[in-house]
Amino acid sequence: MSTLTATDRFWCAMARWVDRPVLRLVANQRALRMVFEMSTRMGSALPRGATVIRDRTDSLTITPQGVAKDAPLIFYIHGGGFTIGSPRTHAALAGHLAAKAGLRAYLPRYRLAPEHAFPAARDDVIARYEALCAAGNPPVALCGDSAGGCLALQLAQYIRDRGRSAPAALGLIAPVGDLSDDPAQRSAIAPDEMLIPPEWAARILDAYLPGMDPADPAVSPLLGDLTGLPPALIQAGAEEALASDAARLAEAMDHATVDLWPGLPHVWHIHAGRGPAANRALAQMAAFLSEKAA
Repeated sequence: MSTLTATDRFWCAMARWVDRPVLRLVANQRALRMVFEMSTRMGSALPRGATVIRDRTDSLTITPQGVAKDAPLIFYIHGGGFTIGSPRTHAALAGHLAAKAGLRAYLPRYRLAPEHAFPAARDDVIARYEALCAAGNPPVALCGDSAGGCLALQLAQYIRDRGRSAPAALGLIAPVGDLSDDPAQRSAIAPDEMLIPPEWAARILDAYLPGMDPADPAVSPLLGDLTGLPPALIQAGAEEALASDAARLAEAMDHATVDLWPGLPHVWHIHAGRGPAANRALAQMAAFLSEKAA
């Protein structure tokens, strides 16, 4: 891995000294959504010349410059702890991934907690996927980061269990695999975690799974059957708390590779277009997806 640039170190410092305290101290998820929308707008940039179309569900389709309007789709599910984030916050990330892969990206809008607890997000993602297939646009890859990675795994299990034709690949960025782990214990074994404080992780569980069992395999993909899924590339920060989920997922899946990046925060890819490390990681993910989709 090459040395981090000054720009990369700046985003690392922002994660540690600005974003992490905000996540720890601001208990209102609705307020966090507004902060996240603003911060991602400033901290990322769409590929030059990309076309973005919003549909009636508030989902986005991104066509990079030079990519055909009918090119195959990457189905990209945004993260945000099931409580914050939107297709807009992750448009730059998905746009750069699609541009580097020579594909289009589709970012489904899904309902967020605490207003909408499990299984609302999962059901929305499945519905958006089914609509694309019914329209003759089955995605060639399923991708997602953090909570979105969890939803991507649940969608892949849904497709497998119904005997449907599977996408060619999974691209997962620090996916949440096991929601039953205690947030404080996760934090204790990952002292160099730059972004996610245990306080926010605990609030997420309360908001997303009120009165529910986080060890239910329907909630935590790692506790269910992960065989028979498409080949996967899993990227994560080497020191982050979710690196352990990445390793466990790779062990449970038939064909999965873990790519750990030292010295970088959870989902550093969010700085696509403005962070060299984000762009490098997305280029590697894109090469994997385009190879499998060929």
